[in-house]
Amino acid sequence: MESRLEARNLSFSFGPKTIIQSINLELFPGDSYAVWGASGGGKSTLIRLLAGLIPVAGGSVRFEGVDLVSAPKKTLQDLRMRMGLVFQEGALISNMSVYDNIALPLRYHFRLNEERVSDRVGEIMSLLGIERDWDQDIPAQISMGVRKRVAFARALILKPSLLLLDEPTHGLEEETARRIIQVLKRHQEETGAAILFTTGEESLTLSLANRIGLLQSGRISLEGPPGEILSKMRKEKSMQSPLPTTGRT
Repeated sequence: MESRLEARNLSFSFGPKTIIQSINLELFPGDSYAVWGASGGGKSTLIRLLAGLIPVAGGSVRFEGVDLVSAPKKTLQDLRMRMGLVFQEGALISNMSVYDNIALPLRYHFRLNEERVSDRVGEIMSLLGIERDWDQDIPAQISMGVRKRVAFARALILKPSLLLLDEPTHGLEEETARRIIQVLKRHQEETGAAILFTTGEESLTLSLANRIGLLQSGRISLEGPPGEILSKMRKEKSMQSPLPTTGRT
């Protein structure tokens, strides 16, 4: 089976500081990979590298067999039709309405009449519980939870074969998070999409991931089934915790 996403010896530096170093990972259709790590440890940078949004310092990223590092601009544009991205704060276009943000990929990549655009936008909004009363609101007028759902609608509207998600359920109410997880699972079942997401939430990881990688000092230091890796992480954390004191000297 051909891999959906493959990174080999992936590295990235910011000035003298190395953020990502020698990362190797491979995702196949239907895979769901959770990246864990400390805040500021490079998880968001890794998402951007894998999406081809920032230049790598070394190594390669291949999406559906195409090297994103050396691919020409037109090829990258075509590939991005099959790649859905959701960033931590949603990253919606601030002066565009909810409706226009969601419709943007359809209008950009395809020449569809507005009736077909409206049908697809309405379908994905309904799936994610986005009220049509919000159609003409701009992002500043809606809550973070709604902005995140709009970001997911935009990412899913072209039915991508790869989803790269940065803290997809962070800060969301439990009901909203549960709905998003259900939508992601349904999308994966229907399309065979591979999913890579950053998180620090056990419930999301156990609900969605079939593998987990622990990002430490720019490297994947542990990788394996979620239950096994989370158990190791809890054990290591408990061993590092200071012993309780009795107050005696």
